[in-house]
Amino acid sequence: MASVREKFADAESYFRGERVQWGPVIVDMFDAVMLALQRLVIDLKGVEPIEGLRKEKKLYLDSLANILSREGVLNPEDRKELEILRDLRNRIVHEDYRPAREHAVWAYNVAKRFISKHYSEVFK
Repeated sequence: MASVREKFADAESYFRGERVQWGPVIVDMFDAVMLALQRLVIDLKGVEPIEGLRKEKKLYLDSLANILSREGVLNPEDRKELEILRDLRNRIVHEDYRPAREHAVWAYNVAKRFISKHYSEVFK
C-alpha cells in the first residue's frame, strides 16, 4: 500500500500549490484506486486472478469491479463513482481534457473515501 500512499502524496502537492495542473491529480487518484482494487482481489481470492487478468491484458476497472461485486465487496454506488472517475481519467489521458480544481477535489475525495473503507491504515 506504499504506492497508494505515494499517489496521495503527489496529489497533495498539487493542493498545496506546488503544481498548477489538475489532470495529474485525477490520474493519480485513479491509479491509487486501481492499486487498491487489485489488492482487494488479492486479499479475497489470492494473486491468481490478477496474474490471469495481466496475462490476458484485461486488468481493467471493470474486470476488477466484476470480481469484487460478485464477492459482495463493491456496492453499486461505489462502482458508479469509480466508473465516473475512470471516465474522467480517460478524458484527461486520451482527449487532452483540462479539468478544474473542483474535479480534482472530487476525485481525491472519491478515492480517499473508497480506499479508507477498505484500507484505513493508508491514511494514518
